[in-house]
Amino acid sequence: MSENNSENRLSEYGIKADSKAFKRFDKAGLLDEIDYNYLNEVQDYWLKHYKKKITPITHLAYMNLTGERDNRIVPSSEMWNEMLPFFNDMTIRPGYSDKNMYDTLVKTNNRPEIVLKRVHGNYFNTNNEYIDSSTAEEILIKTKEDLIIKPSNADNGRGVGKILHRQGKMYYKDKSVTIEDLEKSLGHNFIVQTVIKQHPLMAEPHPASVNSLRMVTFRWKGEIKHLLTYARFGGGNNVKDHAIAGGVSVSVDDDGILGKYGLDTHCIAHTHHPTTNFSFIDNHIQIPNYKQFTQFVVDLHDNILHHDYVSWDIAVGEDGEPVFIEPNFRGTTWRYQLAAKRPIFGDLTEEVLQFVSNELNNDGYVRSGKYDIKKLIKQNNRLKKQNEKSDKEIIKLKKILSNVKKDIEVMDKYYTKLQNIIK
Repeated sequence: MSENNSENRLSEYGIKADSKAFKRFDKAGLLDEIDYNYLNEVQDYWLKHYKKKITPITHLAYMNLTGERDNRIVPSSEMWNEMLPFFNDMTIRPGYSDKNMYDTLVKTNNRPEIVLKRVHGNYFNTNNEYIDSSTAEEILIKTKEDLIIKPSNADNGRGVGKILHRQGKMYYKDKSVTIEDLEKSLGHNFIVQTVIKQHPLMAEPHPASVNSLRMVTFRWKGEIKHLLTYARFGGGNNVKDHAIAGGVSVSVDDDGILGKYGLDTHCIAHTHHPTTNFSFIDNHIQIPNYKQFTQFVVDLHDNILHHDYVSWDIAVGEDGEPVFIEPNFRGTTWRYQLAAKRPIFGDLTEEVLQFVSNELNNDGYVRSGKYDIKKLIKQNNRLKKQNEKSDKEIIKLKKILSNVKKDIEVMDKYYTKLQNIIK
């Protein structure tokens, strides 16, 4: 079959050659084999259990990657636009996602120590007591150890960096900095924490980053269940721990054993880490006390009442204990399933699909606001952009004010000099 005929036939299933998903999977060789009988099975399955046709491109990618044909793979569009807004109250997600709230929201002692917070322009110490900026700077300098700093209201590792201590000075992005420099770089909301000391097994593939487990939990019929886990290793000697920073994502099975290859952000499989050349295929990695990790995230989810679906970032501590990093309330569904090598809802899939479908098609449905959720998300994103723009304007005005102050100082000196001459 010619390429054009193939594309035309795929378009009958909603798979478009100019889409980002098609280009990503096609370039990675994950669309090399097209099984139309399988695509028909997928459509029949989703019509039966979800009462609608879907675009089964992730099903094809999963089949090409794993060699398995699994109808239960959940498409990104339905997960993002329908299921996540159904299970999670997106209207209050920003509050739950604020890293400066985690010590109040998530009850565990297994976490990195909070050294300093900046919330809405105000500083707070480790006990959430208000302090001024000079005290905040003093705390950072007196800590005398390298620290992690990151925006408290940003996702996907944006802005994460290290504060290095060298000869009584702080360095950030290879430059000596003051508290004012950090404010200019990170804005009104950020958090400073101690660096997690990770287990040697997790450090070895990429020592520069604190590598983590992405663990998904789900509240279903009043019970919280662990759905899947995959490991995230940074790349390019970057401190960030995920594939979009040049690293790879590696599957973790129910016994805590890591897979023999990792996927990068382009869906290319690597048997060896692209930066360090660590061999996943030759080195057997098993998370110590893995059952303790799955119970850990299940217990953490108890206090998250507005969100039934949570993705946890968990480090493996030096002592083999789970260490909480942060929760996430959305996620890239295709990456989760390809990286973990399993459908997102596993054996619960048919129950979940039927329940959500029935509720979404119910005229009396009120959960999360079926018809308004997309509008609310757009409003939230617009407000977030406006807030970021305001932060930039404030930083710009502060620079102008700083320059004005310098000019005034120069003028004062000049005025004093003139007075001395006159005398």
